[in-house]
Amino acid sequence: MAKNKKKIITIAIVAVIVIIALYFLISVMQPSSLNKPESIAWDETGARFLISNTGNGKILYTTDFNQYDILINEGLTNPRGIKFRTDTLYVADNTVIQVIDVKGAKIVESINIPGAKMLNDVECDKEGLLYCTDTGADKLFLINPHTKEIKSFTSPLMTKPNGIVFDGPRRQMFIVCLKPASPILAFNIDTYHFSIFKETLYDNLDGIAIDDLGRIYYSSWGEKCIFMIPQEQNRTIIWQKELNAPADIYYHLPTNEILVPLFENNEIKRFKAD
Repeated sequence: MAKNKKKIITIAIVAVIVIIALYFLISVMQPSSLNKPESIAWDETGARFLISNTGNGKILYTTDFNQYDILINEGLTNPRGIKFRTDTLYVADNTVIQVIDVKGAKIVESINIPGAKMLNDVECDKEGLLYCTDTGADKLFLINPHTKEIKSFTSPLMTKPNGIVFDGPRRQMFIVCLKPASPILAFNIDTYHFSIFKETLYDNLDGIAIDDLGRIYYSSWGEKCIFMIPQEQNRTIIWQKELNAPADIYYHLPTNEILVPLFENNEIKRFKAD
């Protein structure tokens, strides 16, 4: 009787071990998937797209938006905005700019940002300086990734800054905010002056992008759509609609597309910028 009881216990233990092993094996074998995708960048060297998964703290990569693989599996908390430059991926991760060696698929440096609360989107100018919005602190940070010099800027015009994009010809950053009736702000990178580029009536703006012709696109959670300002800049039109939680939109020049992460749908939409 005692032997049978011992045998049953042994079998039960082995069964539990097998179930646990199978669970982890299935977890490893399952393809990676989108989990609150926030931002997209193009890895020119690897010819692939990089995506920040804010929901589970991972960076994914894909070539076709059908199958996803993991680039960075650990070390990130809430990766939001990402920017690729010369084999390096800069990631806005709460209060830190994470520096990722894309070829080596590893975090090589963490730049702590004093005064940061919720770093959101990140952009760079032609000199390689980083500009990062902070939605929680109502700030714009300017970071030299080489010297680690950090400057912060505030403005009465800027509340809950979110998406940011570089307007190269005019040496300014366009910024949109996560607030009602958010204007499009312009930040001059030479004078550090904020101004209103264009007033809008639209709420909770998230991403902003500029295509090769100079047309400006921005996404709105409030209106669930993407707006476009044509080259003449004399009007705003609804460009794409019925989009749930459109996040940091990205213009991909090689295919002339606007890529739209749908944060709450775990999906990425692609639209030709024709």
